[in-house]
Amino acid sequence: MNASAPGPAGADRLRFDGWIAGIGTASGTRVVLGHWPRSPFGPFSDVMLERKDGHRLLLAPTRRTADFVAGTYAFDEVRIVPVRVRVTGDRWTVTAGSLLDLRLTIGRRSPTGVLLRAVPGALAARTPWTVVTDPAARLLLGTRTRGSAGGGRREWYGARDLHRITAASAVHEGRDLGPLAPVEPAVRFGFGSAPRAPSLVRVTTTVGAPRAAGRRGRSRPLPWKPRRRPAMNGPVRSGTPGPESAGGTDMKLLGIYLNDHLAGATAGTQRVGHLARASRGSALGRAIGAVAVEINEDRETLLEIMRDLDVPVRHYKVWAGWTAEKAARLKGNGRLVRRSPLSTVLELEALRIGVEGKAAGWATLRRLAATDGRLDAELLDTLLDRAGHQQETVEEWRVHEAEAALHPVGPHAA
Repeated sequence: MNASAPGPAGADRLRFDGWIAGIGTASGTRVVLGHWPRSPFGPFSDVMLERKDGHRLLLAPTRRTADFVAGTYAFDEVRIVPVRVRVTGDRWTVTAGSLLDLRLTIGRRSPTGVLLRAVPGALAARTPWTVVTDPAARLLLGTRTRGSAGGGRREWYGARDLHRITAASAVHEGRDLGPLAPVEPAVRFGFGSAPRAPSLVRVTTTVGAPRAAGRRGRSRPLPWKPRRRPAMNGPVRSGTPGPESAGGTDMKLLGIYLNDHLAGATAGTQRVGHLARASRGSALGRAIGAVAVEINEDRETLLEIMRDLDVPVRHYKVWAGWTAEKAARLKGNGRLVRRSPLSTVLELEALRIGVEGKAAGWATLRRLAATDGRLDAELLDTLLDRAGHQQETVEEWRVHEAEAALHPVGPHAA
């Protein structure tokens, strides 16, 4: 399982932005979760386990992510299973097919987390900053923030926040691993371990991945690099799919289609952000806040797909989507100046329609991936799966809010 890197000599800097959770259990098994809303592979999560006997297992959602992670760290076994993470307030639920059920309760920010939050994000994510943080991480947390990884790679961890994990339960292959315990002995996946105290760390990870030189013929593109075709306004060579029919795809119509979805995605990010702010501090706000983060990331992924396909952004459509969402807030809700419970119901209904439309767009691209090699089928499967979870969350709260707002009260109630 080695993600070799064909191409010209040099090194790619690959950036992963998300969270790492590390726990120990009374059985001696240690578990490390990586949850990456933003990565060169799109959003994904993976789990690393080391048993008491030293057996190291990787659970990853796709072959591409498994190859890359296993090429960076050391494992005795790799299993490809859907890895899903659901965040509800301070509770994280992680499932990896039938192999793992992990539940975490996240506590308050630690003093170290307070210090990390004081560092500007742009500085914390820069690899030179790890020269400063590595000695402190070794002393205070028993871990490292820079070092050599597998496959000749280098790795830098830019920690940006830290919360203690206060409770956990884990069932691996039907076996309860026991209550929460320190992460000891240290895990041996790479050059560093997770903090000894069970923790959830907000982190930007940078991997310097070397390329091999001198490959003959046309090599398969790196799994983290987009497959390119001639630009829409570039020359069309004989025998090469042109802009009107790249890989059997009508690029003109696809460009219109994707820009329409981008307009919808723009409206959706505005709508869910407004709803999350309006319900801040409530259970609804925590649930929708997590969905808002994902929907914003999905829009960024759509833009990346459009860049890979050489589809230009039609900015007037983006502005139209933004304007339409603002105008929709002016509709009547039964009150003139204050927010009505009906506002939340209507916004959740509009949000559900938007998520369903997004899922339909991912499904269309997934079908096109069968004939257009520029589209990443595994990424689209992940996006479809995530849209399904978003639909479930939005629908659950839509029903709850509708019942609260419209249930009959008073003497005429049944």
